[in-house]
Amino acid sequence: MTKHLLLTGAPGVGKTTLCKHVATTLSERYPNQIKGFYTEEVRSKDQPRKSCRIGFDIVSVDNKTRASLARAHPEGVQARGPKVSKYTVDVNSFEQNALPLLGHSGSGISIIVVDEIGKMELFSHRFKAQVMKLFESDLVYLLCTVPVQSIPFVDSLKNRTDVEVIEVTRENRDDMIDRLLKVLDSKINN
Repeated sequence: MTKHLLLTGAPGVGKTTLCKHVATTLSERYPNQIKGFYTEEVRSKDQPRKSCRIGFDIVSVDNKTRASLARAHPEGVQARGPKVSKYTVDVNSFEQNALPLLGHSGSGISIIVVDEIGKMELFSHRFKAQVMKLFESDLVYLLCTVPVQSIPFVDSLKNRTDVEVIEVTRENRDDMIDRLLKVLDSKINN
């Protein structure tokens, strides 16, 4: 039986936008049952006509929490921490702010949005442990985004029998909203 939904697809195809829309709609319907976070680009405002990406933040689905996940640093500035491409991951900030958003109270059904389970987030061993705990819970249904490329931890999630992996494309992403809402509505109302 499918319990958890993993959205995958090319970068920039709209996985995060899809998660945000579904989380917002479900939060309006079930205010206390939707938790989690999504990841947003942070852009420089130095050049008004040409902003460039300088990092990523995590944002809670209720928009009450925003915290740094990763930042690019100017040339010559040596930042401490794990790196993905030109970005330095702030594991401490991520753990302090994201992990509380992934807790389950133990009563009632919860849908938890995790955007994303990717290279940056997986530098946190505590995050990996919390994700595994959520996958094993009988009272949690997950809507997650995962990268297309092979990452052993993500591959193990994709291969679970209680997971449906859905590829998001430019052609199907608009139709996905209703499909995901229908599936997740049924989980809460079952």
